[in-house]
Amino acid sequence: MILLRLACLTAGMAVLVVPPALLFPKGVGFHSMDSAAAMPAPLLLAALSFFFIALKVHHGRLSPALTQQCVQLLLAPLLAGVLALWISTQPLAMWMSAGLLGFTMVVLVALVAPLLQEPSAGRLRARRRPQLASLR
Repeated sequence: MILLRLACLTAGMAVLVVPPALLFPKGVGFHSMDSAAAMPAPLLLAALSFFFIALKVHHGRLSPALTQQCVQLLLAPLLAGVLALWISTQPLAMWMSAGLLGFTMVVLVALVAPLLQEPSAGRLRARRRPQLASLR
């Protein structure tokens, strides 16, 4: 899980830094002002979802509801990657959105796979601990 957390932190930073640096290396000209103005909101939403997953994925092992929330938050970068692949005409933008989609799918599988398995004895005990503490 620590590798997943580090990868999500790195991806969150990369989502914020790499696209503007690669797509607008000389700055924003007048002809590309509309695409530059529309870029920060989806990038920020995708980066925040990766940051949230990096902070909360450790607690998600014990709480399936939190894991489901993390999976729902991954819809933002997933939809952003699909939308960028659909709209963009620049090969560099298509490669970046394909990388975002690939990484999002890997994180999605890493989060969903434990939900599809039956709960182990350790997870069941960990869930019962807070319930037992409230009974005392």
